[in-house]
Amino acid sequence: MSNVPTSAIYAGYVRHARYRPARHRFTYRVFSLFLDVDDLDANRNMPALLSIDRFNLFSVFLKDHGPKDATKLRPFIDKLLRDRDMPPPENIFILCYPRILGYVFNPLTVYYCMRNGAVSALVYEVRNTFGDDHVYVVPVSDTRSEAPAETSVSHSREKAMHVSPFIDMNATYHFSAPLPDDALRLVIRETQDGAPLLIASFAGRRRALTTRQLLRAFLQYPLMTVKIVAAIHFEAGRLFLKNVPFVSRPTPPEDRVSF
Repeated sequence: MSNVPTSAIYAGYVRHARYRPARHRFTYRVFSLFLDVDDLDANRNMPALLSIDRFNLFSVFLKDHGPKDATKLRPFIDKLLRDRDMPPPENIFILCYPRILGYVFNPLTVYYCMRNGAVSALVYEVRNTFGDDHVYVVPVSDTRSEAPAETSVSHSREKAMHVSPFIDMNATYHFSAPLPDDALRLVIRETQDGAPLLIASFAGRRRALTTRQLLRAFLQYPLMTVKIVAAIHFEAGRLFLKNVPFVSRPTPPEDRVSF
């Protein structure tokens, strides 16, 4: 189990590059928390400036993730994998933005599910600014085998939920999510009819999950979660000015989960 990571902060950059019908790029400095779900569920091993389900400088509320009813996350993830005929993971880590002074919007939450010291499945929880969310469950390997999975995983899923008002539903996501260590890199390529449309990525360097490093993050990224929402609308305005066609929000899918 020596390959199992520990909770951490990853500080770095989010980058987007759109190729058509108009070229559009942006980069923002952000940080994410990478937390052991069992510690989160049990509200243990958290530094003083990070609270679970109560206000603090930084906080994570269970109702923001998973079943969205403030219940624990491990049973939710275990059931998703069980529904895919996969055994429960030995370890689960969540990658997300924290609430900062009580506020957050997470466009994407990633759950790294591990068995035998390697990633066995990934769960992507995608949200839009209309209040919708969708969960993509991706097995990485046959977790009934004792052989470890690859440390870097790539996979594709058809787009199931409207996200951007400037991209229609005819699209495919191509995920690349290596297991984080000293560095974290998450890449999502979006294609239409096999042709590149957009690439979004987060690349960060590991920092210890300590009170000192959380304070450092707050000073380096003040009001980051507010800026994320402001940036989403600002970049939408730029796309509008570039005459990128606007796509109305369709009815969300009845099934919240895609396998």
